[in-house]
Amino acid sequence: MAEKKENDIKKRLFLTFKVEARDILNTLASEIVKLEKLPPKNIQMNIVEDVYRGTHSLKGAARAVNLTDVEVICQTLENVFSVWKEEGRIELAKGDFEIIFNAIELIDRIILSAEEGQSPVEKKDIAKIVKGLSNIETGREPSEIKQKDIEKVDVRPSVQTPVSIAETVKIPTARLKSILLQTEEMIATKFIASQQVENLREINNIFDSLKGECKKVFIDIPKMHQIKADKGGGEGRVLDENVLLKLSEYLEWTQAQIKTIEGRLSSLMKSAKQFNKTINRMVDNLLYDMKSAMLLPFFTILEVFPLHVRNISHELGKEADVVIKGEWEEIDRRVLEEIKTPLIHLVRNCIDHGIEKPESRLKNGKKREGTITIEIQHITGGKVEMLISDDGAGIDIEKVKKVAVKGGILSQKEAKGLNTNEALSLIFKSGISTSPIVTDLSGRGLGLAIVREKIEKLNGIISVESKPDIGTKFKIVLPITVATFRGILVKTSDQPFILPDSNVEAVNRVKNDEIKTVENRETVTYNGVPVSFVYLSNILGLPVRREKGGSPLFTCLLIINVNGERIAVGVDEVVGEQEVMFKGLGRQLQNMKNIAGAAVFGLGKPVPILNIPDLMRTAVEVEVLPKASVPAEGGEIKRKSILVVEDSITSRVLLKNILESAGYNVRTAVDGIDAITALKTEDFDMVVSDIEMPRMNGFDLTAKVRSDKKFEELPVVLVTALESREDRERGIDVGANAYIVKSSFNQSNLLEVVRRFI
Repeated sequence: MAEKKENDIKKRLFLTFKVEARDILNTLASEIVKLEKLPPKNIQMNIVEDVYRGTHSLKGAARAVNLTDVEVICQTLENVFSVWKEEGRIELAKGDFEIIFNAIELIDRIILSAEEGQSPVEKKDIAKIVKGLSNIETGREPSEIKQKDIEKVDVRPSVQTPVSIAETVKIPTARLKSILLQTEEMIATKFIASQQVENLREINNIFDSLKGECKKVFIDIPKMHQIKADKGGGEGRVLDENVLLKLSEYLEWTQAQIKTIEGRLSSLMKSAKQFNKTINRMVDNLLYDMKSAMLLPFFTILEVFPLHVRNISHELGKEADVVIKGEWEEIDRRVLEEIKTPLIHLVRNCIDHGIEKPESRLKNGKKREGTITIEIQHITGGKVEMLISDDGAGIDIEKVKKVAVKGGILSQKEAKGLNTNEALSLIFKSGISTSPIVTDLSGRGLGLAIVREKIEKLNGIISVESKPDIGTKFKIVLPITVATFRGILVKTSDQPFILPDSNVEAVNRVKNDEIKTVENRETVTYNGVPVSFVYLSNILGLPVRREKGGSPLFTCLLIINVNGERIAVGVDEVVGEQEVMFKGLGRQLQNMKNIAGAAVFGLGKPVPILNIPDLMRTAVEVEVLPKASVPAEGGEIKRKSILVVEDSITSRVLLKNILESAGYNVRTAVDGIDAITALKTEDFDMVVSDIEMPRMNGFDLTAKVRSDKKFEELPVVLVTALESREDRERGIDVGANAYIVKSSFNQSNLLEVVRRFI
């Protein structure tokens, strides 16, 4: 038990060391890049002092976690900077800086190799770096370093000053994410509270109506008594006085009860309103504070970019520097984690395809050294704009077109008809690369396609501008936070969807006869300009709903704008605008077409959030579909019924929504036993099942279905995370009709399989 506790302590200590080491190494790399440019002497000495202190701190931290190799390299590196401090100057060749950079990279490799499953660093590599650093320090071989050098080692641990502890508190990211997710869940509670107030308001209106009717009866009762007296028992039907008396007593009692309920309801209304205000304020304040806690400056990922630019440009035989502006602007750390790789690729692209060789730049009247600029600023709508530009040769548009035609992406005629922006956007297509050879930098024409995909997954957009011999500029617009945003709730084919309002330019309503057909495409006029029109149901492949008796006179539509490109999307109903809590689909469903995530509303039902750029691309591909005819009275087509068997509530609800959106009736079961019970009580046209489930898994369920003559022809589709050849073969052996792996799952694949069998 004591040994386990000690191991846990060591693991936690190493995780803390990794975070500290990463910060120090990033700072060292950034500072040494500045030093390599040989700034004025006073700045040189400030940098030397900072690097010396950082190396010393890292040495002490490495000693605490018993990383001797890191400690040795840091000691030798510290000796180098100690000499420079004492002499007050540095005299280094370019090759010496390469050794120092290699030392930093080797330290990083050693730290990574200390984790389980990583290959250890070769001792000869460590010895080579130590020898190189020692030669920089003294010009002697490592063997000549005597006891006096060893005595320089400071055994005191690295200590933070009280000031630094007060200014920053390190919180494990996992814990911070957990708190944030719990906070975000409270948004659903806020929606519920608002719904309760609305429900109570409706009940109150009902009681107002009831009071009014009772009041009328009380007015009429004396009249009934008077009619009895006037007629004196004559002809005509009259109410017995006892009946009237009882009725009067009943109504008096009812009125008393209504007053009691009215009082309690009034009190409840006041309490609910107060609760609503309190929880709204609590959730909004807590969420705001947690969002702020999750914000980090861009500097945390950009501080290593000077080293990246230096290494990549040297590798390509070029000279380039990076200028960073607005690096202290803040954004959600979850966005930072996702955007770092795309940024690195864009910078690589600028160096590889944009920046020219020094001799070419000089020939064209430019500086030898190219400049890459990264500029960040907050813009309206809770968004951040990033501009990544270079002063290189620009993009050869004609060359891009030729590559696109050669790759079969578009025809020669289509290529000639493209304007500048349309031609430039081709670089984001998969398979487009103007590099003459395939390298680890230029890739295989997938890089920029992946960059766009990652940015759009963050509900962001990317565009490009380029001018020959002047340079290229990429513009990225991202939301500051991924937790909540303003969205427009719409309905089509009886299904709700959310569109981020940042991409919706206008919401309108047009007469049906104003929807014109131009070149076999439907269009509407917006601000005097024709805009392509398509129904959302057609884009998503949903059944078109029409009112009995004919189409309505008007159609609701939304004008969607992405980078200046517009399209009008028709929907059945625009419900309204509201705050939306974003939930990702998870790794298993990351390839879902047209869907970015899901929103959770007050009643807990997830609503799909549409991926607007993806939606626009799909809309272009949609053929003009004939408007669905109205079924005759009593002639409604029977919908196919599907049983979804899935133990995960998230996957179960998602599959249910996808299939229902495609027009199927769906019943769900939580495992194989539950599914067998459902099959015995209801008729289904298909079973869609997970495999790994409690009580009875998907394999056993399929075998059980096939063993029953009643169900031997019933199609069974397995949707699972199990992707080994053995699992696939077992699925076939037990009688499954289809086997879909979740890692490559997307909505269109599932629906295509379903339509094939029913």
